[in-house]
Amino acid sequence: MVTAFCPGHVSCIFQPITSYNVLGSGSRGVGIRLSVGAHASVEPRDDGVVNIWIDGQQAIAHITRMAAEDLAPGRGFDIRIDNDVPVSQGFGMSAAGALASSLCIADMTGQSRTRAFSAAHVAEVRGGGGLGDVAAIVAGRDIPIRTVPGFPPYGRVVNADFGFEDLTLLVLGDVIKTDSVLGDVRRLKKVREASSSSLEAFLEDPCYDVLFRESNRFSLDSGLESPAIRRVIQALNAKGYNAGMCMLGNSVFTDAPEQVVWSCFGRGHFRTFPCRSSSKEIILTHRA
Repeated sequence: MVTAFCPGHVSCIFQPITSYNVLGSGSRGVGIRLSVGAHASVEPRDDGVVNIWIDGQQAIAHITRMAAEDLAPGRGFDIRIDNDVPVSQGFGMSAAGALASSLCIADMTGQSRTRAFSAAHVAEVRGGGGLGDVAAIVAGRDIPIRTVPGFPPYGRVVNADFGFEDLTLLVLGDVIKTDSVLGDVRRLKKVREASSSSLEAFLEDPCYDVLFRESNRFSLDSGLESPAIRRVIQALNAKGYNAGMCMLGNSVFTDAPEQVVWSCFGRGHFRTFPCRSSSKEIILTHRA
């Protein structure tokens, strides 16, 4: 058995950009690489069947499945992914799970880490997941800034010179499906227009306060922010803390400690997950 841990990633601002070359497709934007993420374990099978379990439930997991079939066509695997935070809530779990699984399969089949990472990126783009999570996670920086879309060498990621020692993720309710936004031409146009000004403003002064300011402007101007998310952000601002919407999820990231969140909204009213930003390497281990 081979196991791997891969950090998650929150996009604060994103600008989707597609290309005829799938490795050149992705997004420009800025996000936070998380200390929480996906844990994958992979065992080979003899019958060519790929079975995938996510958090104990058997799943289609089409992005992880596409990456596995790309790396090892015709080979069978049992893939188990356990997530520290919920899927489809803007925490980059589809990318983290695909990356962790791909790294295990590449190791088992004698392929490079780069090959594993590019397979995960291609699967994310073709499978309708996040367009920038893989590149941001692989870059290994606390605050990855995707200045050029796509996976390296097509894409480019640099780092902002700050991080988060304490971060709380809040899940407010039902999931937001990424393809419901990326597949809607009118919504996508509005997202691209809003992201352009917010991202350029952040790039002019890539600091802590501007990240929150421009994240808030982007979520509002893009039309992605719900009234419930706006109320949560405003309530935390009133307590003297910063907060922003996780892209794309019914969720919020904030520098308020978990206890402050509970004092604002009541313990158990929202699901909360304490974490921090992380530049920790994607970890691969072997077990007998």
